[in-house]
Amino acid sequence: MSKRATLAQVAAYAGVSIATASRCFSNPELLKPETVTLVRQAAAALHYKAPRILERDLSMVRIAVFTKLFNHQGETERLRGISNALRAWPHELLLYDVTESASSVDYVKKLLVTKRIEGLIFSGVPILDEVATYIQRFELPTVLIDIDDARFSRVLTSEKKGCELAADYFNKSGAKNILFLGARPSALDINPGIRLKSFRERLNPDKKAASTELLVDPLSNEAGVEIRKLLKSKKRIDAIFADSDKLAISAYAAARDLNISIPHELALIGYGDSDSAAQLEFTSVRTHLDASGRRAVEILRAHEHTGEPVRDELKPELIVRSTT
Repeated sequence: MSKRATLAQVAAYAGVSIATASRCFSNPELLKPETVTLVRQAAAALHYKAPRILERDLSMVRIAVFTKLFNHQGETERLRGISNALRAWPHELLLYDVTESASSVDYVKKLLVTKRIEGLIFSGVPILDEVATYIQRFELPTVLIDIDDARFSRVLTSEKKGCELAADYFNKSGAKNILFLGARPSALDINPGIRLKSFRERLNPDKKAASTELLVDPLSNEAGVEIRKLLKSKKRIDAIFADSDKLAISAYAAARDLNISIPHELALIGYGDSDSAAQLEFTSVRTHLDASGRRAVEILRAHEHTGEPVRDELKPELIVRSTT
């Protein structure tokens, strides 16, 4: 009995790469019709039958999302936007919590080897060159959220413009001693320090001279302790800009414990306008978390018609509520 033909032999017979031959069976809609015909003719000639792993329901699309699920507040809202946008599109959503940039390399390799994926979304996770090479080699539709990489389609909300909105508000207010409350930089930060830099550069010179910074770990219990210590110090703070709604909540709790009235004694602005900000009536910079997720899916779906990278920038807004 002769040995069964392999996918590599089919690819060689058809004159295409193994990846293209594999995609003919798993994702034929992503290839030119003439290529699909060529590969299937080769398979018939060699009596090749695709293994079950390559067979799937073509009506069901599979989308993989890479994100910092527990390191970035507001990611839940983005995922909700992605999920809602996919509802009218039969799908399976694969979620990968990337704790370090390098971990996305292995994830992407495994996904591409199976050839059972229709699209990728990277939300706030850097694209390493090795990952980009694999994505481009397999021509896999990809959309980035808050990563300005010209090699791929992306949805952005300017951190610089968002922080400038908070600074403009305080420039017009009576606040003089302003605290920038931020997260310590991490290995996954795309633009470390940009929020602090943008905010301080926008402040009026007299307010800039009186302002101060405090960088903490938002996920640590010590964050509240450090905030309380600063609010209790002799240096009077009459306004806070927190670079996340999570830190804004920590500042609010610290002020409440110290009987500091908000907004009469302490004005407070958060960043992100997450669900928590709306529920607690915090003033916050809206970065369109839900909308960016929905827009990413829309671009991903349009990719099959255009194939060209697009850059879509959403305009941040300052949503004024009861803490200012």
